[in-house]
Amino acid sequence: MENDTKCLLSELRAKSPEPLSSRIVELQRRSRLVQQKTAMRLCVQVNLSADSDPISETDPIELRHYNSDEYIAVSCPWYVPGHDTVSGRYRFAPENSPGVIMPPDIVLDRILNFKFCNSDYLNTPFWIDKICINQEASHEKEVAVHSMDLVYQYSGRRVIIDGKERIIGCSLGLLFMEINTIAQLSVLRNLLDSKFAKNIDNEAKLLVPVEEAIPVLDIIESILSDNWWHRAWIFQEEFLASRHMVLLLPCTLDRTGLFETNEEGVDLFGKTTGEIEVRPLNFRTEVTVFCLALCQNVDKAAQDRCDQILKHARRYTFLYRSKYTSGPGSVVKAMSPAIFEDISVRGITVPSDTLAIAANCCRYITTLNSEDLNLLKASLSIAILTLFVLNGELLSHDVPQDVVLGETVFGCLSRVKLVIQPPVPAGELIFIKACRLPAVSMKPEGLMVRGVLSRLDKKIKVKVSTSDQDLYWKTNDVTLTISLTDAERRLLMALVARLKTMREGGDVLHIKLKEFVDTQAANKAASRSVQFWSLAHISVMMAKAICRAIAEGRVLWLSRLHVPGKWTPWLGIFIPDDPFDMSRIISFVFTARESENELKDRGAKLARKNAWVTSLEVRFTGQIIPKRWINGLDFFNYQYHPKSLIMPWPKWLQ
Repeated sequence: MENDTKCLLSELRAKSPEPLSSRIVELQRRSRLVQQKTAMRLCVQVNLSADSDPISETDPIELRHYNSDEYIAVSCPWYVPGHDTVSGRYRFAPENSPGVIMPPDIVLDRILNFKFCNSDYLNTPFWIDKICINQEASHEKEVAVHSMDLVYQYSGRRVIIDGKERIIGCSLGLLFMEINTIAQLSVLRNLLDSKFAKNIDNEAKLLVPVEEAIPVLDIIESILSDNWWHRAWIFQEEFLASRHMVLLLPCTLDRTGLFETNEEGVDLFGKTTGEIEVRPLNFRTEVTVFCLALCQNVDKAAQDRCDQILKHARRYTFLYRSKYTSGPGSVVKAMSPAIFEDISVRGITVPSDTLAIAANCCRYITTLNSEDLNLLKASLSIAILTLFVLNGELLSHDVPQDVVLGETVFGCLSRVKLVIQPPVPAGELIFIKACRLPAVSMKPEGLMVRGVLSRLDKKIKVKVSTSDQDLYWKTNDVTLTISLTDAERRLLMALVARLKTMREGGDVLHIKLKEFVDTQAANKAASRSVQFWSLAHISVMMAKAICRAIAEGRVLWLSRLHVPGKWTPWLGIFIPDDPFDMSRIISFVFTARESENELKDRGAKLARKNAWVTSLEVRFTGQIIPKRWINGLDFFNYQYHPKSLIMPWPKWLQ
């Protein structure tokens, strides 16, 4: 495969007389593949006793393969300079299994030390790719490698034991950069405790003088110098393990009495002897806030240092909401382009692995066969574009061609990803990640998509009482996204009343909307809540956006199924871009949802059932051309109403 990801798209176009869209269609035709995955966890068990530390003894340590759903998933580079000794002290019983590559002694020593020092994990087996994936069996290895996303994503699970909730399993990242002074330790502790900077109303604020803040960059850069932060596969492991990942940093200092302790009397760096424990999610959060705060108060040299740091340790959520951006690494508008970008700045032995890593992190179900691509000597840049489009990512059609052609493929993804305005200010990036075309097939003339095309042809205003309006603003809680409040249901019932007064077409919609509101009330009365990121959850979020529009006095736009020459009732309620425009402009909206079978099929392959949805205001000329994302609630029958339509290729791909 040709690794041409540093080429500009203009250079890619110049390599072939065929337009980029034709090359994308041809590539997917010759290499499309839905990867197999396995939920099997072949782990490693070691017999440990709370009374003896096997690390301090000289006898051989026996390892056994063991199938388990509860495990510690280990994340570390395969090669660590200066730490490559394999003495033979660790042995599999009864004998070495085929396809095993034994890790260096120090890796296994540190895993066992963590288990021994943390009683909850004393008998928990561990998973590490070198000895848990058969490195010789090619097909078995391919399936196992493409299933590593499941290993790390489900390494930690919440369970109820004896009426108490606890986390079983975790992921363990091994860094080899040592913390060797109390000063380093204190700076790191203060950083993690938000003593240097804090996020206030989505704005990063520096809490100390610049002179005190600048040296903090030294310890951050020192930690980020570890190779763990610079490998693409490890990026996947950390990203998918998320809050269940624990980093171990070697530290032989005596921490007694240095820091605050938790309820068990253990300091906040954990209780692993000779190590400090750091949550990488917490580290990324504090580093992001600190760098954003510092950039507003320093010269360009320090800003450049912050930008380099954010390339390897940024927290997407804070960068999406931040009111201040310093450089390219501090801008995040959607998760999938950021994921591709973060993979691009990390080391990778086989460039085509970029496709598998990105697909796993973005939760794509359709991937490309790397062996086929290598035989075709395909362009990696074209393959990345193909993967992006093939998995339903929404593209903007109005990006100037010269802007896109001046970017590499990774810069291009950020430019062309359609801007999506989430319906509520909570979980925005996860919502944007779910905004995809559920079913896509490629044609020379464009994308064949399946969904509902409806006609936006009537705008209405909803009058509500002052008391209902006041109640809404007093009780509005943006963090509550899975159910409607009493105030929100009252606003929706005012909309129901408004629809009932309409002479033509409002009868069906007001009945459907009332049924929706009644269902929400019944769920609340029965203490039932919808599953996060299901279609039901997304519908609640859309309903909340409508409630806010009503409370703000905005107009609403009603839509009906587009059937030329035939009258149909209104079944959709959407929020226009202009909040007070009551003109009779006619437009169209294209909405799509995954069918139950599609959800089950994707859930079975990915062990993840977050719904995919599309809601676009479009220009309709026999084909549909996206104009913008549009929030709204509709009651179309997605079993019978969808039709197949062509969405032409954006001009920048032609």
